[in-house]
Amino acid sequence: MKKVFPVLIAAVGLLVVAACDNKSRTPDGSEATAAEKEMKVIIDNYLDDVVYDIYGNLANGTGRLYEQLTALKASAKEGKLSQEKIDEACATFLDARHFWEVSEAFLYGSASDHGIDPHIDTWPLEKSTLCQQLAKAEDIKTLDEDEDASIIGEKNLGFHAIEFILFRGGKNRSVAAFEADDDDPDFGSAKVSGTNELIYAAAVAKDLRNYTWWLECDWDADAPGEHLAVVEDEMEKPIGLRNGNTYGVDMSRAGEKGSTYTTLQEVFVDIIGDAGCGNIANEVANTKMAKAYTGDDPNYIESPYSKKSYQDFRDNILSCQYSLYGAYGAAAPKDHSVMTFMRGNGGKAEAEKLEKTLKAALSALDVCCAEDHKAFVDEPKSADAKAAIDKINEFNDALGEAADWFAKF
Repeated sequence: MKKVFPVLIAAVGLLVVAACDNKSRTPDGSEATAAEKEMKVIIDNYLDDVVYDIYGNLANGTGRLYEQLTALKASAKEGKLSQEKIDEACATFLDARHFWEVSEAFLYGSASDHGIDPHIDTWPLEKSTLCQQLAKAEDIKTLDEDEDASIIGEKNLGFHAIEFILFRGGKNRSVAAFEADDDDPDFGSAKVSGTNELIYAAAVAKDLRNYTWWLECDWDADAPGEHLAVVEDEMEKPIGLRNGNTYGVDMSRAGEKGSTYTTLQEVFVDIIGDAGCGNIANEVANTKMAKAYTGDDPNYIESPYSKKSYQDFRDNILSCQYSLYGAYGAAAPKDHSVMTFMRGNGGKAEAEKLEKTLKAALSALDVCCAEDHKAFVDEPKSADAKAAIDKINEFNDALGEAADWFAKF
């Protein structure tokens, strides 16, 4: 790799350099600069503390959700449903959903390459076919005994299919609702039992679990063996399509022979730009929110049954924050993070703009997420929704400038 990085070392940078291996070399044999060494550390921390952490929590959450829905299915068959267990499944769903939404700043890689994103997170549901399937004894038997979700169309799989079963009108469904036929107006006069719905939800939850485990294993070479066995043996899906490496190993070896990333800068451009943070910021503002806000597609509303659309959008922008700050849950930039690196290496102006617009976007969404604020599905054309769209677009512009800065670094 050519030595194109200026050695601008702040006090923190000096400590980092001292801790690095002074004999570190680039592929062309030259000694790595202080900036290159620090970029390597940032990439490894990003993988460990953002990608692997979030995907690991997502995988664990969907695993618990499958177990809980399987138990609810059994209870429904025995006529022993309890509100406590329904509420528990609803809480687990929302927890797993949170970890999916905070992963969307790194949809590049496995989620896109293998079509995992559309498989588990497509909306709106195709209720006409869903109703037919839920009322069809043969399909319900297959879903119950074989848990074979392949007979379900992709529009009725994933998070939103389970959301529809567990929530209505922003509230957890009740025991009484599951003991009666579904009264959803789109089902008309069809007789769809709550027991059949839970049979369907359990099968979908298994499929969701499997696909999130695939996502985890595709990135993290140290993913649990149980998860890997399900992916390779049960799903028969390949692991390690990046020159024989997982996506994480491939990224960690950026700039080295065999990695698909020929330079370190390419990784940072992916993290920040149109593949990563820029991709989800643009989608939130100009698709997820704008389609319903403008009236282009009034039905294109994410999470309408739990009424958690605004929370989804906020989690998406938090996904960008964690990517830039260097850790899941980080409220300020970590020492070894994208944001700190920019500030210490000549990108202070770009970093400050990025920080300012990020906070403004989250503040605008905080207004929308307030307990007394109407849900997005109830008032998608609100002035607060438009304010959030505008602030997210400003943040997206700043992401583009930061990505350009790294591309030229």
